[in-house]
Amino acid sequence: MTARPRPRCAACDRSLPKGRYRLCVAGCGARLCRKPHIPHCTDLHAGQCPNFEPLEAT
Repeated sequence: MTARPRPRCAACDRSLPKGRYRLCVAGCGARLCRKPHIPHCTDLHAGQCPNFEPLEAT
């Protein structure tokens, strides 16, 4: 029996342990790791996310 491959982080491509990830806050469904490395994957993914809309400076 072959094990299913683990999902990988959309930003840094690290393997994600079962249930140890967060989804993209913009709603694209990308899985992002919660590892404490710098820069955080939530910040990195913002530049790649198709749903990300930057705040306009006023």
